[in-house]
Amino acid sequence: MGRPANPVRYLLRTDNIVEHVDRRRLRHGDVADRLSISKGYWSQLLHRQRPLTAEMRLRILDSRLFRGLPERELWERVERGAP
Repeated sequence: MGRPANPVRYLLRTDNIVEHVDRRRLRHGDVADRLSISKGYWSQLLHRQRPLTAEMRLRILDSRLFRGLPERELWERVERGAP
């Protein structure tokens, strides 16, 4: 028996993230490098194919790239099973 699925997921607010990255004239590969993750994993997060782990949320908050942006602009809390 495995652990029960967490009923809450956190997903990036893609529009806000893309706008912020574009405003800073960065490539998404640069963002992945700064977060020490692969470009493929960043793409999955950005396209909401994977939820953010607690560790990844902390990495984003600690990153100079996203400093000053409130959490509510970075991601949203989604109940599992919600559209």
